[in-house]
Amino acid sequence: MNRRYSAPLSPAEAREFLPFMQELVQIANGVIRPLFMSGTAVIDKADASPVTQADRGAEAALRRAIEARYPAHAIVGEEWGSKEGSGYRWVLDPVDGTRAFITHCFLFGTLIALERWVQDEHGAGFRPVLGCISHPAAGLAVLGHLGGATLHAADGSARAVALRPCTRLEDATVLLTSLPGLGEQVAPRLERVPALLARARLARTWGDCFGYFALATGGADLMLDPKLAYWDVAAIVPVIEGAGGVVTSWDGGDPLASPSLIACGPDLQPEVLRLLA
Repeated sequence: MNRRYSAPLSPAEAREFLPFMQELVQIANGVIRPLFMSGTAVIDKADASPVTQADRGAEAALRRAIEARYPAHAIVGEEWGSKEGSGYRWVLDPVDGTRAFITHCFLFGTLIALERWVQDEHGAGFRPVLGCISHPAAGLAVLGHLGGATLHAADGSARAVALRPCTRLEDATVLLTSLPGLGEQVAPRLERVPALLARARLARTWGDCFGYFALATGGADLMLDPKLAYWDVAAIVPVIEGAGGVVTSWDGGDPLASPSLIACGPDLQPEVLRLLA
């Protein structure tokens, strides 16, 4: 049986939090869309990664909405740090793919996760129960939990989505954020990637959170990221697992404990891990 790293969302939690997650998507979109392709200033953070008012403004707006509705909940965000709380925790990456955003590429997105404090086979701590990958420029968002994944469109429509069947690398579309040799990722973790890509039917760097969106909606078969931050991973895990996929860290373990991701369907995973992990 494939190991799951998200925790189940109860029916009561689904009734409470699924509508609110959709509200948060609209709040983030309302901040981000007017700033896209607007010439907004780009600032280099201490780690040399870029940030804009879209990142900071969207996270601030999300935090205000969460604190107004659930003042006791904890929050972790890429831009504005951590707020202590109990029971539940929200994890926010307001613009995942800032480099895409500032180069006018439509593939950037917003990642939002809801976690609950649990005691399970992984130990005691916060574990995601609900995740969202939203693409403001496209007006699309996929929400996922262990009960399933749903694609929501700007026109109000919604439909269930799932990974497509794929059992062989030779039939797979493989996505990744960076190619080996480009200097953005840890080189030793990428040294085996070219051999995998050579066997794939198609390989593209349509990465960041879009790669997982494509996977969850049946457009791709494998997404790879050898180095991530926690706020990159927390929302993606329940989305991929809800869509019928499996996730591990780059070494084959818990991607939440060692933030990195190999995400694909269960039939493809053993061969991918043999090649990469």
